Amino acid sequence: MKFVFWDWNGTLLNDAPILWQSFNDMTATRGGRSVTFDEYRQMYRHPIREMYIDVGVDFSVHPFELVAGEWHDRYHALSASTQLHHDALDTLTMLRQRGSRQMVVSALPHDFLGTQVRRFGVEHFFERVTGIPDQLAHSKVEQAVELATKLGAVNKDITVIGDSSHDAEVAKELSAHCILVARGTESRVRLEAHGYPVFDDFSQLRERSLRP
Repeated sequence: MKFVFWDWNGTLLNDAPILWQSFNDMTATRGGRSVTFDEYRQMYRHPIREMYIDVGVDFSVHPFELVAGEWHDRYHALSASTQLHHDALDTLTMLRQRGSRQMVVSALPHDFLGTQVRRFGVEHFFERVTGIPDQLAHSKVEQAVELATKLGAVNKDITVIGDSSHDAEVAKELSAHCILVARGTESRVRLEAHGYPVFDDFSQLRERSLRP
């Protein structure tokens, strides 16, 4: 695990319930139906705009750019109560001790992502913290590819760690290794369909990393 490309939301940050709540808040006033947390984990994907279409939001009436902006305002307010997953710090520390070069690659806006990482005092673990340039949560594939190129990272030396199908898509684009964690934005069943290892938490990740 020479280069580790971490996802942030749902993977290191325990905020999947907040992501779901913010989504329902946006649909409630725009003619869309609310979904349960389990339903949200079954439908979660990028680009996020497709999820709103699934529940009946009409973007000809409610422009997606406005919906996305309001979602971020709502998420910002709710995220003040979030915490890192209980095993995140130990895992980041273990990988650093083993010499892994760790990065964050997220579909959050870059500036806000940096603010969140600094809030938890974990910025020193990461060589790069990379978000996307806007609030539209379309895809982070381009950012991941650009980062790998800048680092001169050989694909077989990269491991993507995330909690969603989009992280699997990033890994496939990079021809990288991938580990998915089934306690965030997507269900285990959906994650297993990608053919990568799926863990319940980071204890299995630490065990894997300690193997000779």
